[in-house]
Amino acid sequence: MDLLEKNLKLLEQHYPGIRKNLDEAEEQQDGLRVFEEQSEDCEKILKIQYNHHLCYLAGKRNAKQPPHEWLEEQEQFSDSFTYIFMGIGNTGYLRELMEHVNVRLNIIIYEPSLQIFLKSLETMDLEEGMNRHLIIFWVEGVGYMTLDKLRDISSKFLKLEKITKVQLFILPNYDILFPKLCDQIVEQCNNIALDNRVSYNTQVYHAEDTAINAMKNAKYLCHACKTVQLFQTIPVDITGILVAAGPSLNKNIQELKKAKGKAFIIAVDTAIKPLLNAGIIPDMFFIVDAKKIPDLVMTKGAQDIPLVTTLDAAPKVLEYHKGKKFFFDEGYQFAQKIIARSGLPWGDVCTGGSVATNIFSLFYKICLKTIILVGQDLALTGNRSHADGTFEEKMPEIDTSDCEWVEGNYEEKVPTRTDLKVFLNWYEAEIRRYKERFNDFRVINATEGGAKIEGTELMTLKEAIAETCTKNIDIKDCIDRIPPMLNDQNQKWAKEYLKSIPAQFDSLRKNTLKLNRSYCRLDAMCKNNQINSEQYIKLLKKIKNQIKRIESYDTYQLVIFVIPSAEQIMREEEYERLDSVKKEGFELARKGKLYTSLVAETASLLRDEAKKIYDYW
Repeated sequence: MDLLEKNLKLLEQHYPGIRKNLDEAEEQQDGLRVFEEQSEDCEKILKIQYNHHLCYLAGKRNAKQPPHEWLEEQEQFSDSFTYIFMGIGNTGYLRELMEHVNVRLNIIIYEPSLQIFLKSLETMDLEEGMNRHLIIFWVEGVGYMTLDKLRDISSKFLKLEKITKVQLFILPNYDILFPKLCDQIVEQCNNIALDNRVSYNTQVYHAEDTAINAMKNAKYLCHACKTVQLFQTIPVDITGILVAAGPSLNKNIQELKKAKGKAFIIAVDTAIKPLLNAGIIPDMFFIVDAKKIPDLVMTKGAQDIPLVTTLDAAPKVLEYHKGKKFFFDEGYQFAQKIIARSGLPWGDVCTGGSVATNIFSLFYKICLKTIILVGQDLALTGNRSHADGTFEEKMPEIDTSDCEWVEGNYEEKVPTRTDLKVFLNWYEAEIRRYKERFNDFRVINATEGGAKIEGTELMTLKEAIAETCTKNIDIKDCIDRIPPMLNDQNQKWAKEYLKSIPAQFDSLRKNTLKLNRSYCRLDAMCKNNQINSEQYIKLLKKIKNQIKRIESYDTYQLVIFVIPSAEQIMREEEYERLDSVKKEGFELARKGKLYTSLVAETASLLRDEAKKIYDYW
């Protein structure tokens, strides 16, 4: 099998239907002709003929070095970013990421030319990279893929993955080949950044805002546990049962009674009501949604069930809950400082965009070799989104005429949504990856409806419980024996540290205003043509140090959560280069003044909110 065919089959596995769309797509009449050559360092490179001109998507002499140097110049890659590439090019840049970046990346590759895309698939094996990273290929004219729809898919992508930042890379010579599209994609990225920026009133004063939620919920860290403590306590030779709230849950919910005391049962938050109404108490439940409707969870009996959650989950639910709380490893710097006092190792629970995928990751982290999925339809089974008893006693049917259809467990095709399709792809990728590590890893799909998940065994829940849930286990006792992650002394320290948060915001604000004055001075120096002076160079160094100081505050991250576009303002320089030092100085001052005003104002507003939260201590 040649490399192109292998990659096409791989793409079809991840995105069913894409091969048909590729086969049916017609190349745009853009006058491009694509040829393949070999560079002097023995790399396959693509030569593009356009308007009687020639250009290469990689260096003729050295194709390997520029991507390698580019990678070394980048700041540390993070799973909190979406990396958007204008072009797949010669695959050299993508290959560098695949081979040398260990963090799971979120990548969108927009390729304007079908010819270039297909030729590039002949130069690189995508298998390892696509199994390790979340990669979306967006090829102009293939199916519904057009640049004007990139913003929509990017926004959904950011929301599902809880990603707040976007970084754009325009590959060499794409600005020459596709100048208008390059301008458009820069505009798209700027618009995406603006979409993620919510008004101050909504962001700061709304009870469900993530930054506010994090500050409100931080008090629970003093007495809470960490998920890593479960890794050390739960026996690995038992079965984990993941209970989602898909419509098929109605078919087999009663069977779960037989698994109680013989498996580790964890439910998503939305499944709590139907489970308790059926007389089934799960061992734990998850909530990660900052906007979770409290009434979906706040029901008799739920308040005492151990809870796995995040710091920015809905505060009303966490306040209602009186049982033991377990927190993921938190990305918030101020929370990390508290958790570090525990001395416990870090043990992230990976996300696939949903609360159910978090549970699946937790089971894997505990090293359970058998996982049963229940109510994980990943489809609109029976034209319904959820099981009865979740949002409504009897869930209404919904219109599925515009839905995508995928292979079903018991039906030839079932309707699904874009978000559910993303989760389906995530499951399939993760299951493949886990099975490569553990030959005896099993995932049993006992949903009894919904979409087919490649890599799972299809069983009824009755059969799955009878076969795998044979060992008696007192999960409650296991969880009850887990102590808080902080001892008495560190709990006291944590309370004092949280009381200092308002003062930290105030100090951050004051130093940001100092930085603003430096930018104002920079603007004045440019106006007075002092850009070549020693004072000018000294001022730039001072600004750099001031930025580092601001970013070192534990509270700075909370500010950026509220105004993610603030950092984007400073990153715009990655997309444009001005033709004189003076113009660049003016532009740096303009961006800096805007950036500092946003940060200072937000720090002030968050300080006031923090005072309301922590002053009672």
